[in-house]
This record gives sequence, C-alpha cells and structure tokens, in this order.
Amino acid sequence: MNLAQAGLKEALDLLVEKYYPMVIKISSRYYAPWAEFQDLVQNGLVGLIKAVYYYQPDKSGFSSFAWRSIESELKSFLTFLNRKKNRMLTDAVSVDLLTSEDSEETGYSLEDLSFSTARQAIASLIMERINDHLSDLEVQIIQMWIDGTSYEQIEQQLGVNFKKVDNTVQKLKRTLKERVDPLLLRMFFDEL
Repeated sequence: MNLAQAGLKEALDLLVEKYYPMVIKISSRYYAPWAEFQDLVQNGLVGLIKAVYYYQPDKSGFSSFAWRSIESELKSFLTFLNRKKNRMLTDAVSVDLLTSEDSEETGYSLEDLSFSTARQAIASLIMERINDHLSDLEVQIIQMWIDGTSYEQIEQQLGVNFKKVDNTVQKLKRTLKERVDPLLLRMFFDEL
C-alpha cells in the first residue's frame, strides 16, 4: 500500500489487479440505460485508485474504504451522466454532435484500463485540489484542454475568446505549482 501511495506504478497495478473483482461486483449493482458497463467498471477503477491515495490505515480497513470509494465514484459518474443526458435533451443538440463521440466497441485488457484509469484518477485528484480556485467556466476550459481540445475549439464550443482560454490555462499552471503535490503532477505527466 505504501509503495502504491508513494507512486510506484507496479504496486498500484498489483492493487488494481487484486481488487478488480470487487470493482466488477460493485459495478454490476448499478444500471443506467445510458451507461455502458465498461464505463461503470472504469469509473469503479477510478474510485479504487482514489482509495489507494486517500487511504489512512489508522482509520479503517482498506477493503471497506475501497468499497465506499468505488461506490461513491460510481454514484457521481451516474449523476453526471444523468445531468449530461438531460442537458443534451433540453439543449436540443443535433444528432450529429451526439454521435461524433468515439463509440467504437473495443476489447479492454486490464492493462489498458489501469493505464487510462490511473491517469484519469490522478487528474481527478488534481482537479479536486484546485477546483476551489477556479470558476465553473474555468473548470470546463481546463477539462477540455486536458482532453486535448485546442484553444480554438474551446473558444468556439464555450463561446469565450482566445485570451480567456489562455489566461485560464496559465492560471491552472500557477495554481498547480502552489497547491498540488509535485509527485502527483509527475505521475500524471508520466502517464501521458
């Protein structure tokens, strides 16, 4: 546990492999017609990885802590999807925009899931630590930027000017230096 918390990728991979059946079990308890089971499992893995980083041995056993963390992450994910689904319906988004997302079915191995999930979990931890310093619009800009969206695309999709996007990215960089553990940043950028 200590090695995984210290950032040793192999230790984290072993924990993910050990608790993967728990993630599957918890994920199978949740259902939403607009969510793929693989998405539920991946978000359950995010909860597991968060549990590894937030776990404190003097407070509880890891299994029960991980269980609660996985469930919490799944509930948050389903709530987000439900809001997104309703927002899409009320905004009358064109069908072309809805289907432009990658919808290809691919087989995921545990290694693929743990790599992308580890990066996602680390990004989530980083965002939790800086969210208080950003407005809702700035959070949207940062999330799009992290996902690889260009400044121009962010400008068009959110209706903001180029300078606002650049200022927000620069603000993020300053906030990261001031508020986030350098180990987490290194782990995030090593996963890229």
